[in-house]
Order: sequence, then C-alpha cells, then structure tokens
Amino acid sequence: MRKLYHTGIFMILCIVAVSCKKEPVEILTLSKAGEEFYFGEKVKVWAGTEGGDNTTVSYKWTTSGGEFDGWRTQNLFENLWIAPAAVGEYTVTATANRDGGASSSRTTNLKVTRYFFDEFQSRFTFDGNGWANADITFNQIVDNDPLKSIFELTSATVNKAGIFRRDLNLAPLKIPLSVRAKLGWKSFFRAGQPIIVSLFFKQPSENPSYPFLREIRWEYYPTVDPATTDSYQIRYETFTPASGKSTFSTNTAVLPAPLPLINPIKGKSTIFKSATNVEKSIAFAIDANNVFTTYVDGVQWFSSNGIKDWLAYCKTTYPGFEDPLASRFQVSYPGRANANETGTTGFVNSVFINNDGTILK
Repeated sequence: MRKLYHTGIFMILCIVAVSCKKEPVEILTLSKAGEEFYFGEKVKVWAGTEGGDNTTVSYKWTTSGGEFDGWRTQNLFENLWIAPAAVGEYTVTATANRDGGASSSRTTNLKVTRYFFDEFQSRFTFDGNGWANADITFNQIVDNDPLKSIFELTSATVNKAGIFRRDLNLAPLKIPLSVRAKLGWKSFFRAGQPIIVSLFFKQPSENPSYPFLREIRWEYYPTVDPATTDSYQIRYETFTPASGKSTFSTNTAVLPAPLPLINPIKGKSTIFKSATNVEKSIAFAIDANNVFTTYVDGVQWFSSNGIKDWLAYCKTTYPGFEDPLASRFQVSYPGRANANETGTTGFVNSVFINNDGTILK
C-alpha cells in the first residue's frame, strides 16, 4: 500500500512539473521590405516565430531612430516603421513574449540613405506611397533589376497634359537640394510637344505681399529637329499672393523680376534629342550658395546665378523673407491632339532627391 501511495505522489508531481514547464518561443527571422530607405518612408517589418501555440504570443517593438505607426501594431508580429528625417543606420528590435513567460528577441538594421528615391520596384506606387496622377492611364513593369523596372504612363485627355506627381511632405526640403529623374518615351510621342519636369515650392504663411519662388520648370522636346526647332525651355516662376501676380524668368529681365537661368531661356540643343525607349537623365541642383546647376545624362549643361541673385535681392528688400520650401515634384507628358489620336506614352525609371549638398548628375 505504501508503495502505491509513493508511486501516486510521484505521478502527480510529474504532471505538475510538465504543466508548469514554459512553452518555448523563438524569433527565427526579422524581415523588412527593402534594404535602403528614404526620409519618412513607411517600412513593413515582420517577425517569423517558431515554438508552440502562436496565438498566445505578444510582441514588443523598439527602435533606435524613427517611430512606429501607432499603437494598433505594437502587439502584433508585424509593424510599420517610419524612417527618421536623417541619414544613418538604425535598428528595429522585436521581442516575442508567451503568456507562460518564455521570450525571444531579434534585431535588424535599416539604412536611411537620402531625402527621397523611387526606382518603381513596388506595385503599390499609388497605394499610400505618395504618388498621384491626373489624365493618364498607367502600367508598371516591375523587375528585381532597378534598371529594368519602370512606371509607364499614357496621356488620356485631349489637350490636357498627363501628370505624374509626388508631394514632398514627409520631411522639409530646403536649399541645398538636388533632383534627378531618369525618363523617356516609347511607342508614340505627340509631335512638337515637350516633356516637362517641375519642382514646385510652398507659399509662405506670412507676408503675402512678398513674391516667392513657386516653380522651376524644365521643358525638353525629345522628337524635334534641333537644327531647325527649339528643343528646350528652362525657367522659374515667382508669385505674389496678395496681387495674384505670376512672373516667369525671361531673357531681358532685371530685378525685381526673376532673372534668367540661361540666356536664351529657350533654344536649340542636340542633347535633348531622344528616340523611343531611350532613357534620358535630367538633373538640377541648387547648392548652399543658391547657385543653380543642370546636368543632362550625367554631364553638366550650365550653371547659373539667376536664382541666387533674385533670392539675395528679396532677402535685402523684404524683411523676414522666407527661404524656399519645396512642396511637389512633377513630370508632365503632352495630352492627346484629338480624340482619335494615340496618346503619348512615357516612362519614368527613377526619381532621386538629395538635401545634404550632394549633387545628383
């Protein structure tokens, strides 16, 4: 009888020991959507966990920089990390905790490299990623090779430009700044019309009687004969809110009017001629001294003090004059000539924007 009693006690203790044993949990992987990121980019991160019943696991997320997108994702196996507005390498750590007390942690590194870039390798260009469009139909050709991945658009409206644009509101973009777009056309391009690359600037909240820099506009005509026809026009616009006055830079302008960037502002050059499916690199920069410089296919085209001298005049003349703050990047392709004409088809391979003084060419 005593033997049976001791045997029973032993079995009960074994059952209790097994029931109290912590069920394991281990984070095997901590993944991220990409390798390099831009200021304010929302990056999906997620943990791959092994061990027992995963419905009893909760997660805690921490980061060395940036932030997470709200409390709703804090206890889940995936999260949305928002990159900080500073170049650097940051860490994200996920810690999995089981109700029974077992835990596991894993860390991944995330590199923020510049103000903004997009090589159009995601199919979600218009799904919360900041891009918008007007008067186009579009198609994406996605490839693991960024040189082959493009955003393709076709103008859809008669005499109304097809527009592809992005608001620059994830972090302030002030001078110095540098912008580069690699783009072109394919299949059909409306004769005698330009591709337009623009950078728009925000209207200051104070002093509406002061003029401000509203747009830098670069037009190039890829299909005209530059021996006989103007193939470019590059200028900038100033605007005075109180009076509603818009003024574009001209060849003969004198202050306070906006001075020319190049003279003539419209002319002929062979560097803009491009055939179907030929990519062209269009880049411009305003450096820390407000000098404006342009590059075509990686080669400097011209450098100008036009914006520099206009800004210097404004800062001397208007107390409290605010520095330009970029608000939107935009590419425009010509609209249809008529309802029966084929729409112009263009493509954009990449857009890069720097704000650290590094020049994109």
